[in-house]
Amino acid sequence: MPQGLKYTAIALLLLATALARAHVGIATTVPDHDAVIDRAPELLRFVFPGQVTITNARILPVDDRLVQVGEAINVRLPRNRIGQSTAFGEAIDLAIPLLPPGRYQVIFQITSIDGHVLADDFTFTITP
Repeated sequence: MPQGLKYTAIALLLLATALARAHVGIATTVPDHDAVIDRAPELLRFVFPGQVTITNARILPVDDRLVQVGEAINVRLPRNRIGQSTAFGEAIDLAIPLLPPGRYQVIFQITSIDGHVLADDFTFTITP
């Protein structure tokens, strides 16, 4: 491999690594992914590896195949006076209504500090 091509390949590899690190994904949640809990949570906690804004979140009651079996619950996000979400940071807590026993899928969307949008989801079960 010619020397110039070798250095170009190394530079592209380093650039790809830096870009991959710039994108923020979900790190942990409370309740945890696929958690089985005996008490309904009062809030959802999201902990990300970098600062993000949660722009949308909803909770769906689902069956074992993740088919929606009840009405979706929109999670109320804090907003500023012009309606933009202020659910911002690396650790974000969102209050939720009291949920009855069942299985739930939380679907949410975030925007990272660099403007990239990511949608993700997780499930948890509340036992009777």
